[in-house]
Amino acid sequence: MDASRQPSPLRRMAALLGVLAVAASLLMTAPGPLAQGDPPPNPSNGQINTAKAKKAALADQVGKLSAQLADLQQQVANLQAKAELAEQKLADALQKLAEAKAAASAARERLSAAQAEVDKATQQFSDFVRASYMGSPINGTAAGLLTAPDPNALLVRNDYLSYSADHRLDIVGNLSKAKVTQSNADASARGAEQRQTAATDAAAQARQEAQDALSAARAAQHQMSAKLSATQSALNTARLQLATLNNQRARYIAWQQEQARIAAARAAAEARARAAAAAAAAAAAASGSWSSNAGPAPAPTGGSWTAAAGQTAVDRAMRYLGIAYAFAGGGYSGPSYGVCVPGDAWNDCHVYGFDCSGLSMYAWAPYLQMDHYAATQYSQAGSQHPSMSDLLPGDLVFWSYDGTQAGIHHVAIYVGGGNVIQAPHSGDIVRVTALGDVGPGLFGATRPLT
Repeated sequence: MDASRQPSPLRRMAALLGVLAVAASLLMTAPGPLAQGDPPPNPSNGQINTAKAKKAALADQVGKLSAQLADLQQQVANLQAKAELAEQKLADALQKLAEAKAAASAARERLSAAQAEVDKATQQFSDFVRASYMGSPINGTAAGLLTAPDPNALLVRNDYLSYSADHRLDIVGNLSKAKVTQSNADASARGAEQRQTAATDAAAQARQEAQDALSAARAAQHQMSAKLSATQSALNTARLQLATLNNQRARYIAWQQEQARIAAARAAAEARARAAAAAAAAAAAASGSWSSNAGPAPAPTGGSWTAAAGQTAVDRAMRYLGIAYAFAGGGYSGPSYGVCVPGDAWNDCHVYGFDCSGLSMYAWAPYLQMDHYAATQYSQAGSQHPSMSDLLPGDLVFWSYDGTQAGIHHVAIYVGGGNVIQAPHSGDIVRVTALGDVGPGLFGATRPLT
C-alpha cells in the first residue's frame, strides 16, 4: 500500500475510538432488568396437598353415602312391597268381615222369624188348652160321657183332643228345636263376626305399621339424598379448587421456564454484541482504518427524516433486545401483555413483550404515529421505499406472503450491517437477525418521515 495513503496515528486513534463507541452503545442500549409483568400465582405445596386431601376425603364420603343411599333404596323397595302386601291382607279382611256381618244379620233374621213362629204356636196351644179346660170341667172319660151328645161324638172328640194335643206339642217341640238351632247359628255367626272384626283390626294395624315404616324409610332416603347431593357439590368445589391450584402451579412453572429462556437468550445476545464489538475493534486496530458496514448513505429526499432519528429508532428497539414476543403486545409506550388466541399464541395474554408491529411503533414513537398493523405501516411510515442495497438504520423492512402490500405480515427494523432487529413469533424473543435469514416473502422497505 502507498505510504502516502497510510492513515495517520491520529486517524487510527479516531477510528478505534469510533469502534469502541459503537460497542459501548450496543452494551449500554441492551435492556437492563427484563421487562416483566407480575408472575402468575404460585400456590404452595401445602395448599395443593390440603386441597388434595380435602378432595380425597370428600370423594370417600361420597362413596360411603352412595352405598348407604343404595341400602336405603333397597329398604324402601322392600318396605313398599310389605306395605302393598299389608294392604292386600286388609282388603281381604274387610271383605271377610263384610261377609261375616252379612251372615250374622241373616242368622238374626232367621232367628227372629223362628221366634215369631214359636210364639204363635205357643199362643195357639195355650188358647186351645184354656178352651178345653174351661169347656170340660170334668177331666177324663167321665167328662166326655157327660158332655157328649152320643157315644160316637164322645169317641170323635177324644180322638180330636188327643190328636190336637199331640200335634201341638210336636209343633212346639220342633219350633223349639229350630229356635235352639237358629240361636246356635246366630251365636256362631256373631262369634265369626267378632273374630273377623279382630282380624280386620289386626290387618289395619299391620298396614298402618307398614306404612309408618315405609314413610320413615322414605324420609331417611330423602335426607340421605340431600346429604349426598350437598357432599357431591362440596366434592365438585374441591375438585375445581384443586384443578385451579394445579393449573396455577403449571402456569407458574411455565412462566419460570419462559423467564429463564428469555434471560438466557438475552445473555447470549449481549455476549454476541460484546464479541462483535470486540472483533470490530480488533479488526479496526489491525487494519488501521474503520468504516461503517452500512456503506455510503444516499441523501434522502423530502420529509423530515434524519440519520439521527433513524439511529434513535434503532437504539429504542435495541433497548428491549431479548424481551419476549407477545402477540398484539407493545405500542408507543413500550412492552405490554399480549393477547391469547388459538394456536402458538394461546398463552400470550400472560407474556409481556412486543410483536413485530408493536416494536416498530415503539421505535419510531418520538416522531411518528402508526397503526398496530404491519401492512398499513408500509405506507404510513413514509413515502420513500429504498432498495435493499440502500437501507439505512431505522428503515422498516416488510415481508408479504403473496407479494402484495395487503399480504404484508411482518415488519422489522434495519440496524445496519445487513441485519434487522425483529420480534419473530410467539415463543421467541426480540432478536437481531441477518436480513436474509428472517424468512421468505421479502416485500420491500420504507424510510420513515419521508
